[in-house]
Amino acid sequence: MLCERCKKNEATYYYHENVNGTEKTFHLCRDCRDEMEKKGELGDVDLSMNSLFESFFSDPFKGTLFGSLFAPARNQIQSGEKKCSCGMTLRELSANGMVGCPGCYDTFSRELAGTVQGIHGRNTHTGRVPAKFREKLGVKQKIEALEQERQEAVRNENYERAAEIRDELKRLRDGQ
Repeated sequence: MLCERCKKNEATYYYHENVNGTEKTFHLCRDCRDEMEKKGELGDVDLSMNSLFESFFSDPFKGTLFGSLFAPARNQIQSGEKKCSCGMTLRELSANGMVGCPGCYDTFSRELAGTVQGIHGRNTHTGRVPAKFREKLGVKQKIEALEQERQEAVRNENYERAAEIRDELKRLRDGQ
C-alpha cells in the first residue's frame, strides 16, 4: 500500500486515533510519519504489534480494515445484483472481503478496481511472472507499446510509419 500522504513511498506505519469520537487513520511511510510527528500532527504513537493486531482479530470485517476497503463496492450494490459462476454475489464479496474463485476477479473487475488501486497503488501486476505466461505477457506489452507508437505517428502525420505499425500489430494479434 502506498503512503496516503505523499503517495510515493510504501506505507510502513499505521496510525489510528480516536479523540472524543473524532477518528483519524493514516497509512504512512517513515518520512511522512516522522514529519507529521515533528509537527505534532500525530498524538502518542503506539507502534506495538499488539495494538495493531488486537483490533483486527476482535472483528476483522468491521471498522477500517475491510469496511473501508470495500466501501466503493458496497455503494454500487443494486437489486439486480451481479453473480459469479461460483455463486458469489457482490453483496457477499463486500461483506466478507474474499472472492469465491478466480472468475470473481473478472466478474467484479469494475467494483474491485478502486479497492485494488487503494491497497496496492496500481491496478496492473508488477513483479515476477510464471514462465508459462511470460511470452503472452511480452506480446501484450509489445502490442500496447506499438499502439502508443502508432497513435504518436498519426499525430505527427507520419502515415507511412503508422501503416507499418498497423501491419505489425495485425501480425502480432493474428499470432495470439
